[in-house]
Amino acid sequence: MGLKLEYKASLKSTDSEEILDLLIYRPLSFLFVKSILKTNITPNQISYVALFFGVLAGFFYAYGVGLPFTLAATSFFICNTLDCADGQLARLKHNGTKVGRIIDGFIDYITAISTFIGIGLALKLSGTLEFPWILTIFAALSRAFQNMSFDFYRNMYLRYVYYKVSGIDEEIKEFEEEKERLKKENGSGFEKFLVNIYIKYSKMQKNVNKVPALKISPEEYKNKNQFMLRLWSWIGSTTHLTLAIVFTLFDRVDIYLYLTITLGNFILIVLFLIQKRIISTIPKGNM
Repeated sequence: MGLKLEYKASLKSTDSEEILDLLIYRPLSFLFVKSILKTNITPNQISYVALFFGVLAGFFYAYGVGLPFTLAATSFFICNTLDCADGQLARLKHNGTKVGRIIDGFIDYITAISTFIGIGLALKLSGTLEFPWILTIFAALSRAFQNMSFDFYRNMYLRYVYYKVSGIDEEIKEFEEEKERLKKENGSGFEKFLVNIYIKYSKMQKNVNKVPALKISPEEYKNKNQFMLRLWSWIGSTTHLTLAIVFTLFDRVDIYLYLTITLGNFILIVLFLIQKRIISTIPKGNM
């Protein structure tokens, strides 16, 4: 397999990847994956290292501007590069696991929580803002909602175009079966904990985000939504992470928080209204 084909095989699908991942992080992570492809390193091990750097970024943020902020930005960058690498390695070696999928999904959440706590502490210690925690919490909630909205429409795209994502009921059933398998095989307590958390999260998501049943061919759905998905990707986790890194290097992470609340939420509302109109033009029914 040529290098270009191997790189493509390491991706989920290029039209559903975030733009900045394709331009920056995926190429770098692919080089790393190539260097360890013949070793015994597993995707889950890479995920744990990525998580370590994500939490480390939050730790550095808490120490304030200057060198700690530079170290935070560096840790953030390494975290996202490794977060891309675990999935690429799993796809090339065909050794991904259901627990690995959960760990990969949790990296963004845990990293975001740790970094926002660190940013809040840094702004509080600097004394430059009157209400640093209100700004930080509002920005964190805004980012979470923006990221979840992108993930929701990306999963819809993957489901209707590539059939890569099953319905939420099928997903819950799949992980319920994994839970039973871990019980029978006396799996680790940590894996059981992750599967239980994921099942509860999926059930909650089922009640909040109901995926509409649409009667449409993969080609039609792709034509109607491919460009929209590209637009949605600009409020995805990688865009947020990259903006945070840039403003961190300039010791102005507060600007990132303001942009998340203002521009980020404005884009979210505009895209939601456009997406709603597009979906309203598609006949409802079974896939």
